[in-house]
Amino acid sequence: MQSEKFFTLLDPLFSLKHVFFGNFDSSSLGHGLNKTQERVLMIVWHHDNPPMCFLSREAGLEKGSLTTVIDSLEALGLVLRERDEGDRRSFIVKTTPAGSRLAERINALFRDHLENLFGQLTQEERLEFERSAQSLARLIPRLSPHKEK
Repeated sequence: MQSEKFFTLLDPLFSLKHVFFGNFDSSSLGHGLNKTQERVLMIVWHHDNPPMCFLSREAGLEKGSLTTVIDSLEALGLVLRERDEGDRRSFIVKTTPAGSRLAERINALFRDHLENLFGQLTQEERLEFERSAQSLARLIPRLSPHKEK
C-alpha cells in the first residue's frame, strides 16, 4: 500500500470518534455525571477490573486527573478502588452494583444512538461497515503496543 494513500485512508478513521460520540447525550438519564466521569465509568464497566494505569491510557487522562475522577465516582457509589493482588503497588477499579446498573442504562441509550446513526445507511452500506469494523477489530490488537491486563 502506498504511504500517501494509506494516510489518506486513516483520516476518516479519526473522525469516527466524533461521528459516534459527538452528538451522544446521556443527560436524559439524570445521572449528573460529566463526560469524563461517564467515559471512565464506561471503560471500567467494559473491562474486567482494569488497573489504574490502563484506565489512564484508555481515558487519555494523566494519573492525577484520573485519581480525581475515580474519587468522584467512588463518592457517588459507582466504583470501588482496590489494591491489585498481583501488584500491591497498583490499584484496580470495579463498578459497584449501582455503577453497573447506570452503565447498562448508558449503554442501552448509546446503542439506540448508534441505531439511529446507522439507520441513515442502506442495508448494503451497513453490511459494508460491519465487515470493515470486523476487520479492524481483529487487527487493532495486533497493532497495539499495550496489552490489557
